[in-house]
Amino acid sequence: MKSRGTSRAVFRSALLLSCLSLSTTALAQDLPDDASASGDGTAQANDIVITGSRIRRAAADSPSPIAVVDADQIKAAGTQNIVDVVNQLPALAVTQTNQTSNLAGNAGINALDLRGMGTQRTLVLVDGRRQVAAIPGTSAVDLSNIPSSLVQRVEVITGGASALYGADAVAGVANFILKKDFSGIEANTRYSASTRGDMDTYGFDMLAGANFADHRGNVTLYGFYENTPGTVSGSDRPWTADGYPIYSRSSRDNPYVVQDHVRNINTSDSAQVVLGGKLYAIDRTTGALRDPILGPGGFVNAVPVNLDTATDPLGTLLTDGGEYNGRYDGWYLSVPSQRINTRASVSFEASDALKLFANATFAHNKSEAGYLQMTAFGTDVVPADSPYITDAIKAASGGTVPAGGVQFARRFMELPAPTTEYDRTLFQAVAGAEGDFTLFSKPWTYSTYYSYGKTTQKVRDVNSTAYDRWYNGLDSTTDANGNAICRSTLTDPGNGCVPINPLVTLTPEMIDYITYTSHWSKSTLTQQVLSGYVTGGLFDLPGGAVQVVLGGEYRKERNDIGAIPEYNPDSPLYDPTIGTTASTLVGKYSVKEVYGELHVPILKAVPFFETLSLDGALRLSDYSTAGSTTTWKVGGEWAPIRDIRFRATYGQAVRAPNIGELYTANSVSGLWITDPCNTYNLANRSTRTQYTAANCAAINPADTASYWLYRDIIASGNLDLKPETAKTLTIGAVLQPRFVPGLSFTVDYYNIDLRNAIDAFGAQTLIEKCVDQPTLDNIFCPLIQRDANGNLESVKTQKLNLAQYLTRGIDFGLAYSLPLERIGLGANAGTLSLDANYTRLLNRRYTLDPADPNSITEYAGIFGSPKWKGVVRTSYNREGFNFTWTLRHFSPMKSSTSITSAQYNKVWTPDVFYNDFSASVPLTDFIELSGGLNNAFDRKPPRIPGAEAGGANFELSYQSGVYDVIGRTFFLSLRFHR
Repeated sequence: MKSRGTSRAVFRSALLLSCLSLSTTALAQDLPDDASASGDGTAQANDIVITGSRIRRAAADSPSPIAVVDADQIKAAGTQNIVDVVNQLPALAVTQTNQTSNLAGNAGINALDLRGMGTQRTLVLVDGRRQVAAIPGTSAVDLSNIPSSLVQRVEVITGGASALYGADAVAGVANFILKKDFSGIEANTRYSASTRGDMDTYGFDMLAGANFADHRGNVTLYGFYENTPGTVSGSDRPWTADGYPIYSRSSRDNPYVVQDHVRNINTSDSAQVVLGGKLYAIDRTTGALRDPILGPGGFVNAVPVNLDTATDPLGTLLTDGGEYNGRYDGWYLSVPSQRINTRASVSFEASDALKLFANATFAHNKSEAGYLQMTAFGTDVVPADSPYITDAIKAASGGTVPAGGVQFARRFMELPAPTTEYDRTLFQAVAGAEGDFTLFSKPWTYSTYYSYGKTTQKVRDVNSTAYDRWYNGLDSTTDANGNAICRSTLTDPGNGCVPINPLVTLTPEMIDYITYTSHWSKSTLTQQVLSGYVTGGLFDLPGGAVQVVLGGEYRKERNDIGAIPEYNPDSPLYDPTIGTTASTLVGKYSVKEVYGELHVPILKAVPFFETLSLDGALRLSDYSTAGSTTTWKVGGEWAPIRDIRFRATYGQAVRAPNIGELYTANSVSGLWITDPCNTYNLANRSTRTQYTAANCAAINPADTASYWLYRDIIASGNLDLKPETAKTLTIGAVLQPRFVPGLSFTVDYYNIDLRNAIDAFGAQTLIEKCVDQPTLDNIFCPLIQRDANGNLESVKTQKLNLAQYLTRGIDFGLAYSLPLERIGLGANAGTLSLDANYTRLLNRRYTLDPADPNSITEYAGIFGSPKWKGVVRTSYNREGFNFTWTLRHFSPMKSSTSITSAQYNKVWTPDVFYNDFSASVPLTDFIELSGGLNNAFDRKPPRIPGAEAGGANFELSYQSGVYDVIGRTFFLSLRFHR
């Protein structure tokens, strides 16, 4: 009998083979197919420049594997957010999107992450040119500023790109090629929403262009508006509102099982207290003690909590309903946004040797992130001498309360919902010239341009909680007259502190005291690029003309990163009672680069050598911050016959640290963290190691009872960072059999080995990594500050040069388009196209210390890194009518590397498939109607811990976009063109 895992593997293999036998992938062969090479190997006028090379050549002769998303696929997706379409490619990992950016920060920004190596290692180009970044201190480009209706196609390349395009291309390049030299008018209006009646999105765009000077010149104008005003929060979907799943077990002798529909005691609107070994709820209006309203299962902890002896019962008690709220209530599952984009371009061909071009883009985006109201998790205390300790509380405690006061848990739903608002503008202008000339009796081409870009981001916090004020108000006592007063006011009568009774509904005065809305911060990012190159033939070999590229580039970037005035000690609006500090920062760098590329066609059209060629590229860079770096690549192609071609590239990529990694100014904010050395974590934390107990014993913290601790988190830059270096390898083959016209099968192996990788861990992870290493003498412990008693005091978060990041995998693809006339169905029967992209992820591995095998973490198969990811498209076209079925697939994943079948009885999610359907039909010669369903069968997230919120514990945010948390959506669009 086959095991269940074997059956799943056979199923996935059968699925892949069926896709490959029927389907296509939009790879290099989907580039314009009118490009061809002449018999002598020289470039022709209809050859093009494709991503991955600046040498003009036939599109079919791409030196590296290129994935392409074309205009038809973009239209079929029914979205103006191009990142939603591109992220369907299996080479892309889901990171910064509207579904993930609520908690990740910078809500509303959509960025790309090739191979899961981070947005900072994916270079985004528009028409082959760099774009100004959107996130202060980074190189991440906001794809929200590139409306999908303006995109002609997207080309994505992995491996060897850094030598051609410079830093940030370690994982690869995504090149967005826009519509240009447009003549006519095209207008689109669209509406989309979820079938649950929310996420309404309205959009309109218009593209108009005209030729002049006998078609030697062109002017094109574009305008776009889209608004998604509503919000979707965790309480709006049953998979996030109806409790959440956890792993639990009744004893160490039993495996962990999935326990679903769990709710925490600390999520109630009413204060929860443990008095005399019993849990009470407190009436929010009267302050009277009452029995809590539990779910139908009562307390559902797998191991019952002894309320007489438990050190933190309010943080550990669980139920399955009752008066308790959901874990994700208030968090936005997808952020609201409003986008405006305008673009103007002009070109004029004075002669073959001189074509002038210029364009300018302006974009304005607004978005916001939404959060839960403040929650007291059970460690907050009402002092023993507070006037808010009632006689009933004292009686329930046996006549007197503990000297340390009464701990309570509660979610303060009467507080206004906190949000962070973002307002961004982008301006980018490009001007340049290009043309053709003859040198060495060979055709040559030159291209040069100057680009100026500026991004302005304004941020403010609305209805936020000032935790320093909260704790001052919570520490209440009585004055000489017996009135409630803050203890701090006794020594500082003018401090304005308002005493807080957290056991009942907060008064408006209390709410006004602890909440605030800040002024706007303002950050600007500027980028200037001066770039140019020449390319052409040198001499002939049997395979054709040897071609070369020589170029240079100067780039200058500056970030003026602002701080919210209330957080900035240098601002007259600074408010120390909020408890958050942040400083402004000016960071800048410049880089001078020269580069070259060589294409050597050795043989052509001889036995066993239909083609044989070598390629190479070299780039020398001089950074004002990181010094000199060298990137390079070598590659080759061999086609023994016309039907099959082999290709390979190997190279070195170098990325210098960016402005944010180097210069981020110290900012201090508070965060709830937990000490891995507390009693509960030492016994129960699943990620602890064999070294944890000994290290914690050496630290010997005095407080091992408290679970949640609110501590300072200090974020800063690291001027000691060094450039990171990667070795990249791709090896593949392209099969285009002549006996099946139009068919093209591709398979490519990739390997990216990144050393000295610049990355950061969250505060909680840093604390745990410190004590999980073989000794306390490691790179993490210096970032953890403890007091003289060993208790956690603060955590410093900054970028570090980690040891290694390795990703390996295999990309599969097949492309085929069948005119149905070919099988006898008539001249007007239409065309059937089948299309597939699949990636088998072999490794996605972090190694913190090469000398320590225990520091290796393998992420392949973890949420966000499925071992198989694919997209299959089936399309039918006939006389303007189009129907497309898109099938998206994620193989089984689990929530953590520590989850194993030896200790857990349900480790993996199932294979998850999403079905999208779209169709378009011409109503007249000038009007087209289209519509569709995405996630048509309303596939819900799996009920594995973390998957219910999209594919991670939602607090991890970046990976929460793996599974669809919105559900079925639809779109309608009307297009006018003439």
